[in-house]
Amino acid sequence: MFRMIKVMFMMAMFVAVAWFGSTVKLGERTLFGHLRAIGSTKESQELVDGTKQSAKPLVDDVRRRIAGETAAATPPGNPAVATVPDAGPPQEKVTDSERRRLRRLIGAADQTASAHR
Repeated sequence: MFRMIKVMFMMAMFVAVAWFGSTVKLGERTLFGHLRAIGSTKESQELVDGTKQSAKPLVDDVRRRIAGETAAATPPGNPAVATVPDAGPPQEKVTDSERRRLRRLIGAADQTASAHR
């Protein structure tokens, strides 16, 4: 019941913001009109282009990781430099006694979970 009220409240807020942004004049334009005018300026276009250029290596790395590529990649425009994907954090050494304690802990958690089903 509470979840339904929360969803209805959020929908009402969304509709209220959409109505306000598209109909209420703030000076000579509506809120959405001001945002569109700001977005079409030369400065904001330069900001977007600069941000895209700065984020391109990060975006390429994330795309490569999602695709599951693990081989070294060669960046475009500079074939002499190869980048190696990050191997992640170093692995910890786990002793045999720690391994046994972990197995007991996991076993106890499994038994507790199965008892509550």
